[in-house]
Amino acid sequence: MCIQLTHVQPAHLLTRMRTVVLANIIAGFSTAWLLRLSLGADPCSTMNAGIAAHLPISFGTWSLIMNLLLMVIVFRTDRRQLGFGTLSNMVLVGYSADFFGWLIDRNVPAAVFDSWETRLAIGVPVLAVFILAAGVYIAMDLGTSPYDAIPAIIAKRHSSISYRTVRTLWDVTALAVGVLAGASFGPVSVVCAFALGPVIAWVGRVVRERLYQTGGRRGGRAPAPAHA
Repeated sequence: MCIQLTHVQPAHLLTRMRTVVLANIIAGFSTAWLLRLSLGADPCSTMNAGIAAHLPISFGTWSLIMNLLLMVIVFRTDRRQLGFGTLSNMVLVGYSADFFGWLIDRNVPAAVFDSWETRLAIGVPVLAVFILAAGVYIAMDLGTSPYDAIPAIIAKRHSSISYRTVRTLWDVTALAVGVLAGASFGPVSVVCAFALGPVIAWVGRVVRERLYQTGGRRGGRAPAPAHA
């Protein structure tokens, strides 16, 4: 997500693949909670939840369809953004959110979501877990989700506009589409729209540096700098 990191070499490819799968499942778990707390969610999930509510398909299925459509654009413009992590993200985040959402609906009393204090107490750590999972996903450098690849491609092609600006406009647009479609809007929505991309990118860099430090003690090489 957000920033593509190149030439990262933590441990072995299989370990990185397993880590990406786990990170995307955890991101789906966090998304399921955020969509039910009525505090808002990340822009992509907000957009997909709003649109999926009007379709006879689940959140996960629409998320996959949306990403497939965006992947066509990415494939034609910068296929280097794509990889195992791309496919993992496209499938696992949405369907994990469906699964964990089903578990939450069946096992968590509805009264839990009535209290603003309780929702906030759950929402803050859930958002932190989402950001950490997304950062780990970035650090593994196995491909970018189509949603996140688009602003990176736009910024690269229009060097006069910073990645941060493109990303913010992209996220605000997705958030607006979701809210207009009926998705919940709250403080998390605002934070995610204006700060989520840079924060996740920073977490990804921190995770990558820690992996390199560990790898360095084991004889690893320094990774190349990240780029937007």
